[in-house]
Formats: sequence, structure tokens, C-alpha cells
Amino acid sequence: MKKLQVVTGGTSGMGLATAIALGKFGPVLIGGRNERRLADALSKLEEAGVEAYGKSVDIADRASLDAFAAYAASIAPLGNVLNAAGVDAGGADLIIKVNMVGTVNFVEAFLPYLEAGARLVNFSSITGYFVQPTPEEKELWDSPNDPEFFTKVKAAIQNREVPEAMRHMGEDYLYYPISKTFTQYYTRANTLRFGRKGCQVFSIAPGAFDTPMLRESPDEVIAGIAKGTALGRLGKPEEMADFIVRLLEPGHDYLTGVDLILDGGKFGMTTAKQLD
Repeated sequence: MKKLQVVTGGTSGMGLATAIALGKFGPVLIGGRNERRLADALSKLEEAGVEAYGKSVDIADRASLDAFAAYAASIAPLGNVLNAAGVDAGGADLIIKVNMVGTVNFVEAFLPYLEAGARLVNFSSITGYFVQPTPEEKELWDSPNDPEFFTKVKAAIQNREVPEAMRHMGEDYLYYPISKTFTQYYTRANTLRFGRKGCQVFSIAPGAFDTPMLRESPDEVIAGIAKGTALGRLGKPEEMADFIVRLLEPGHDYLTGVDLILDGGKFGMTTAKQLD
């Protein structure tokens, strides 16, 4: 029996491209908040020959995600479960609730349904490498199921200073990069929990990809981002999908507890003096 592939945030961009590519492994369930985009994405999956299911879900709402996970488990045993839902703007509350609380909700909702051989993948971001948690923040991150987690984390982030290189990007960049640093940290923090079940967990850090979210930026900003890569271009959603599918194919059973970067060279160029 083929196992179900699950993608939250699977209605557009890298999430949709990955959902289509995962169809080679079995039926695919996608989730998103926007009903119209969900319907459009289901049509694209079906056009690609994928056995597709869809259900509305808000990963920031634990009850909504619990219902989504239960629905997934009712379709078929779970194989690969990916959380591609995320936001890079919209204010502090939205960023923290989706990127941080939502990541915790996703893992906690799906972990009980995962059996040996299942894999869970979170989407982080290359920006998560350019900020680090304070000791106080790290202590908060070690208690992600604290009922006051959102409130405490928000207060801690508000005390941070925005890195000089990010100040021109607006107030949301006080919250977005550190929210993705958390995704990387929280994924690593689940390594043993998953290992005990015979499951794998890891995260993927995309750089600049040609997605609807990025295309909301002015053309000059997009051009500047593209020039900031070694290849001088944005990544294609299909390239991310291919990368993930290759990792999920048989033969990578020892891969767990890490964050993997696919960013066209941005991290290397930023963190090491480049040779002529």
C-alpha cells in the first residue's frame, strides 16, 4: 500500500512544486488557508496525474492542525510529511504564530501518527543562519509547549536589535530571520524523539526562490537578491522539489536532525571571503 504524502503550504510556490513531485511516492494531501488557492492547486496536482486530496488548515491553530492530521491518517498510512507553510511579512503576531508556533503545532500534531520509516521535513530559511538566539531565547525555545510560549517569545524578540544588514528591509525582519532560526533549532531538538520511533526529521533552508511570496517585492529588490547568489539568478520551485524528492528516496535513511541549505551559494558567499 502506497503511503500518503502531506504538504502544508502546498498551494503555491515551492510547496506546490514539491507536492506534485511527491506524487511519485503515493497519494498527496495538501493544506492551506486560502480555499481558492487550495482548489487551484488540487487541479494542478490532478493535471499532473497525482492522486490528490485537499483540506483547509491553519497551522497557527492547533485544533485546525489536529483535525488536518487526523484526516491525513484516515486516508492512508503516512510516509513523508512536509511543512512548507510560512510567512515573511504581516507583522510580529502572524510571523511568530505561523513560523514558530505553527512549526511546533505541526510536529506535535503529526508525530503520534508516524510509524517507523516516516519522515518529517520543515522549511526553514537561509536567513535563519544570520541571527542567533540569546541565552534567554534559547531557554524559552527549550519549552516550546509552554502555554505562554507565544507571549514570552514575542517579548524576547522585541528586545533584540535588528542586524545592520537587515534594517532597510523593514520591521518584519526583526521577527522573520529569528523565527527561522527557531525552526532549525526546534527540528534538531526533535532528533531523538523521532529516532526512537524509527523516523527521520530534518529541515530545508531555501535561499531566494521565484515564488509568489518573493514576487510581491519590487523588481529592483528581486534583481538585487538574484545578484546576491553565485549563479546570478533565483532558484526555481521545481529545483527545490527535485532536491527534496531525491533526499526522500531510498538510501538516505541515516539523514536526520539537520538543516540542509539550497540557496545558490548565498551562505558561502556571505560567510567566507571569496577567492579570485
